[in-house]
Amino acid sequence: MAKVDVSYATGHGQAGGTFSGVLLWTILEKAVLVDGPGKGALVRHVITVTGRDGYAVVLSAGELAPDFEGKAVILALTRNGEPLKPEEGVRLIVPGDKHGGRAVRDVARIDVR
Repeated sequence: MAKVDVSYATGHGQAGGTFSGVLLWTILEKAVLVDGPGKGALVRHVITVTGRDGYAVVLSAGELAPDFEGKAVILALTRNGEPLKPEEGVRLIVPGDKHGGRAVRDVARIDVR
């Protein structure tokens, strides 16, 4: 279980907290990314995370891969030690973002291209 502290701006002011969950990279590793031959094959992948409401954001494999940026992006299950509310579902948390635009609620789908 990974834990990240985040603070970000929203349309309603500052938000944040301590979120715990599974590293997105750990899930992608289990999905076995298929890399073709060639220089930088891994970093050519883009990951689209979509919420149940259709809201979608994109991350690059290079942001997540430990051999590159290694950002601790998580699929959060808890906030400040409490389970997320049912309407939040599993939530994508991207530490380091100044705005919460990539904090997808109720993650329904993850696509890798």
